[in-house]
Amino acid sequence: MINKNTISKFAIGMVSVATLLSGFAVTANAQTSATTNSNLAKVISRSDTAISTRIDALNKLSTRVGQMKNISASEVSSISTEVQTEINNLTTLKSKIDADTDITTARADAKKITNDYRIYALVIPQTSIIASSDRITTLVGMINAIQTKLQARVTTAQNTGKDVTALTAALTDMTAKLNDATSQANTAQSGVVSLTPDQGNTTTASANKAALLSARTNIKTATADLKAARQDINTITQELKAIK
Repeated sequence: MINKNTISKFAIGMVSVATLLSGFAVTANAQTSATTNSNLAKVISRSDTAISTRIDALNKLSTRVGQMKNISASEVSSISTEVQTEINNLTTLKSKIDADTDITTARADAKKITNDYRIYALVIPQTSIIASSDRITTLVGMINAIQTKLQARVTTAQNTGKDVTALTAALTDMTAKLNDATSQANTAQSGVVSLTPDQGNTTTASANKAALLSARTNIKTATADLKAARQDINTITQELKAIK
């Protein structure tokens, strides 16, 4: 027969176990909550850094756009508006992420940085190519002015009976290089100016990537053309000194 003292001790023991288990549960919940909050803070911090980096890059790009000289005013305005829109959208997204209170929502918002805003995949390379194209055509104009002066000096030398065979060859090469640089720059610009974000469409993403790669090749070729044209200038200058 179980006496009252035994029952009482058993009941007390059960209460103690229940209290202990309850304490474990509270501790576990607290630890889980702390871990979740820590992870949420990390997602927000990483997102803020990623967004700030992109905004800084876009601001620098905006400065380059403002310095374009050979692009039409309407195109400059369109590009500037696009860049500013991306900055505004990213700023809004940052505010949204900073205000997120649960990890699932924060992670979903963080994915939008790369999935919805194709800053590095399209906007920056596209605008950089257009800016490079503009810079190349500006340099072509400057070198053309130098070429005109050199041509006059070569003509003068020829009229005085000097052998200008090498000079004429260098001038001809310079003309060809400048023409090609202009063509390559124009092709690069026209190849990317109408590209639009892929919005997750793999076909569009592949087409954009191919167009950007092709345009970069055009810019590289144009840059090499300008380097060769400068070398022609040096050749002509030295030759003119030699035949005086």
